[in-house]
Amino acid sequence: MNYCPCGATPLSVLQKQDCSNGDSAPTCGRRCGKEKLICSTSGEQHICRSQCHNGPCPPCTKSRVVQCIECKDKVRVDCQDLKQTEEYICGRCFKPCNKVKNCGRHWCYKHKCQGSDSSHLCDKVCNRRLGCGNHDCDQPCHSGDCKMCPHTSIHKLDCGCSEEVVVPCAATLPTCNKPCARIHACDHEVTHMCHNKDACPPCTTLTDKMCTGGHKTITMPCYTKIMTCDSICGKILPCGQHQCQRKCHDGYCTKTSEKCKQLCQTLRNNCGHMCGLVCHAPKECPKTNCMEKLTVTCKCGKIKQQKPCFLLVTGSETDHMFLQSPQKILQCDSECRRNSQANLPQDRTNDVDFMDFVKSELQWFTEQAKKGLVEPRYKFAATSKENRHIIHALAPHYGCTTDSYGTGPQRYTAVSYVGKLPKNQHRQWQLDKSDAGET
Repeated sequence: MNYCPCGATPLSVLQKQDCSNGDSAPTCGRRCGKEKLICSTSGEQHICRSQCHNGPCPPCTKSRVVQCIECKDKVRVDCQDLKQTEEYICGRCFKPCNKVKNCGRHWCYKHKCQGSDSSHLCDKVCNRRLGCGNHDCDQPCHSGDCKMCPHTSIHKLDCGCSEEVVVPCAATLPTCNKPCARIHACDHEVTHMCHNKDACPPCTTLTDKMCTGGHKTITMPCYTKIMTCDSICGKILPCGQHQCQRKCHDGYCTKTSEKCKQLCQTLRNNCGHMCGLVCHAPKECPKTNCMEKLTVTCKCGKIKQQKPCFLLVTGSETDHMFLQSPQKILQCDSECRRNSQANLPQDRTNDVDFMDFVKSELQWFTEQAKKGLVEPRYKFAATSKENRHIIHALAPHYGCTTDSYGTGPQRYTAVSYVGKLPKNQHRQWQLDKSDAGET
């Protein structure tokens, strides 16, 4: 090229020899002056009024007179609104078809269109957004829904094996159907599929493992690290004297600063009972009273009471055996006396044993009555006439009077304490009307 785009000025004048290498040609700054091929007619030539420029000329800014093919009227129309290949129809004469094309979206705007339905095929591109949300439909304009997006892409599965698969546009990545190929902590068969999680699911294969305390074997899932049983722990506590009484557990039996709270089981030297104080190992047991409860009874065993050991123990601390102090043994009461009388034979006459028994009973009764510890009346059990004579004979010597009650085998004697009796009353029992016929 040796001239500028409008052809009026040589490039030599513009200080550039050639622009055949593809560079834009320099412009001269004059009016372009090229003819407009579209709007120019045989009777009127329109030229470009723009400055010298590269490329096509801009639309014509002038107008010209045209004739309507329907009404034959002449009107002036802007050149840029005219097309060289079309005949002009004025607005009064233009009658569009206004039929809907086969796509159902566009209308036919042709003048006096007489075409059939087949001639109303939409010639535009659909351009609706496809379901993928990424692409537009490039099919001819149509009715109904668009087809699936035909575009595909290659993706790596988001799993451990990273397998490549072809995936339709915007489709969800499929799940990998291969077994997990990661390295696992155990050698059991892998039962879960390939995945994209940070950690694999725990192994649920059943295995036999020893419980935490080492007591017995338990069947448990492989992933279980700590399993306890229902046995007592039994481990030696830091005190060295006791065993842990908690159920099988993990970790230490006690805290570092926690002391043993079990009771000391060391046997006392004087009574043989346990120390019973809170564990004080390794120190020796302190000298304290033994509070172990012991059962003490009266001579016949009817009365029973609980008393602490230290009240009943005698002897030095080095003695293993202990004695019960006689003064600490409970004394029998009147009920005990009646029970002992009921066990005596009823047919004993002038029996020395029965006389000794009556003497001991009267001795005890009078001593208790003097002190006000019992009522001043004491009833002997029913016995024979001979035995009742013995009671009548001995009672006055202990300051007591006698009376007999009942009949037959149920007849019994009661004594009442009145103090010392005169000598002429020592044999009152023989004259008592209540014992008439018994002498």
